[in-house]
Amino acid sequence: MGTISGFSGAVGCCLIPGGPVGEHVVQGHLVPGDTLLSVEHITDGAPPTRVDRTAEFAITAGKHNTIENDTTDTTGDFLHVLWAKTE
Repeated sequence: MGTISGFSGAVGCCLIPGGPVGEHVVQGHLVPGDTLLSVEHITDGAPPTRVDRTAEFAITAGKHNTIENDTTDTTGDFLHVLWAKTE
């Protein structure tokens, strides 16, 4: 978790393994009420590629450090998650 000079609040980011449709555990201090800024689906390759999947994800209600995907299986790939803290 950190702040960026000139940005008004704390932000967090994490690179996690992808997985099947459903819940994904995010390392950090992500809690319901925070704002999900982006979720990028990263496919390993030469070069790696990214797809913005933010619209397919939400912070899981009532659970800390968890996001939910309702559309795309990302098994074998990675997810880069960026969020803003509600303080």
